[in-house]
Formats: sequence, structure tokens, C-alpha cells
Amino acid sequence: MRIGFIGAGKVATAFGRHLRTNGVNISGYCDPHEDKVAHACRGTHSRVRRNALEVAAASDVVLITTRDDQIQAACEALARQQGVGPRHLVGHMSGAHSSSILAPAAQLGAAVFSLHPLQAFAQEEQAIADLPHTYFSLEGADPRLKKVEKVLEKTGNKFFRIRAEDKPLYHLAACIFSNYLVTLAACGLEALAQSGIRTREGFQAMLPLIRGTIDNVARLGPAEALTGPIARADASTVRHHLESLDVAGLPGLKAFYAFMGLKTLDLATQGVLSDSKMAEAVRTILEQAQ
Repeated sequence: MRIGFIGAGKVATAFGRHLRTNGVNISGYCDPHEDKVAHACRGTHSRVRRNALEVAAASDVVLITTRDDQIQAACEALARQQGVGPRHLVGHMSGAHSSSILAPAAQLGAAVFSLHPLQAFAQEEQAIADLPHTYFSLEGADPRLKKVEKVLEKTGNKFFRIRAEDKPLYHLAACIFSNYLVTLAACGLEALAQSGIRTREGFQAMLPLIRGTIDNVARLGPAEALTGPIARADASTVRHHLESLDVAGLPGLKAFYAFMGLKTLDLATQGVLSDSKMAEAVRTILEQAQ
């Protein structure tokens, strides 16, 4: 099976290298940026293709790996030129969109799908190191997608099937785990900076706590992994936290702390916090801070 890429960004390049390492034939890449396509082809020992038609002609699987807002237009252009047909599997790697945006290819007989890796691609080499342990979601209804499953089995990647209508909430969850985790770290570092601790040193100091917490969630689940003042219904500490944010002049962080505190309190009452009277005292403090 030959896989070709329309678009040579970080995801396409890293995934192509991962496939090549596991014995999958990469037919080539096309991209308007010559430096990107040359780099991707060097890393996968594949050929530079002049355009999407050349990629499709040389491939059994066509992955449209442009920016998310360009996927549908790229598929429409390829379909207008009759570039794909029943022998093709046509997919994209967006987490936000389903395979429905590839309808023009499906109308020409191609099997369409979306394949999304659950990892961040901020830096190519790190992404390649992480890919062997990455889960993928595969969406699409065509029975020919068994061929995509076989590719993932060949690379050793675990995957799950997902329905098209469930992709928005699935992608939202991925954004919370990835993007919002970064924002959460930034909020913690903002508070540390106000306490006089340098950001880089502060993050290194917090890293064992972060990793230990994630390990606890993995072992115990969120409700049982929860610790801290809200889990103990320590109203005086919560009140003191909020007062310190007033003194520091951080109203945005105060609102964030109160919102997250209420969500944390809801979680605590599902597991570690059984005293409803103490829980309501903390709730009142947090609600008044919003």
C-alpha cells in the first residue's frame, strides 16, 4: 500500500517518517512550500510531487494534511480533476472535522475517513519519538477502511473507531487535555511569579507534583486522586487564597481560581469529600468570589 500526502507540515512529515520506519511505502508529498516538501521527502525517502493529482496517481491512500480550513477545498479541487476514484482511500488528520468534508471524493467512489493522532506536534523530532505510543481515532463508515486499521496494526499503534457525529465532543476533550492543560500551567506560573519565584525554576519545582498528579489520575481516576484544600473542605485556606489574589491585584486569576474551585468541589463530593455542610461552606466562598 502506497500512502501520499497533500501538505507537508509537521503532522504529515512526522507521521510519514513513522510510517516509513515501520515498513509502509510513502509515495510522496506535494506542498506549495518547497522547503517543507523537500524536507518531508528526505525524511521518508519519497518523491516530491508537483501537485495533488500526482500524489493521487502514485498512491492508494491519499492523506490531505493541509491546514484544517483548507482540507475541504483541497478535496473539492482533486475531485473536480477526477484525481481519485474507487481504488483510493482518501483521508485527513484533523481532530475537529469528520470525513463528511471529503464527500466529493466519496462521490467518485473513494473510501473516505479521518485519522487523528492523540498527541501534540509542537516539535517534529519529539513527535516522532512519541508516535510509537500514540493512540489514533479512526472515523469513517466504509468497510474498505480495514486497510487503514491494518496500517495501524503494522505500526503498532492502538486506535479506536469513532462516529462522525461524536467528533466535536471528542476533539473538545482532546483540547481540554492538551491546550487547557498548558493554560492551567500558565495560570500557576503567573501566581508563582507574583510570589517572587522565577518561572523556569518554579516550573521545575512543580514538575514532580504535576507528574505525580497525572499518575494518580491514571491509577485512581479523577475523583479519588483529588487532594488539597477543597478536597478537605478547608474553607479558611480557600478564603486566604482568594484574599491573596486581591492583594496581588489579579482579578482574572481570582475568577479562574473560583471557577475551577467550584468544578473541583463538584468532583470532590463524588469521592473524597462526604461532609455536605463543609462542602457548602466552601461553595459559598467560591460563588461569592466570581
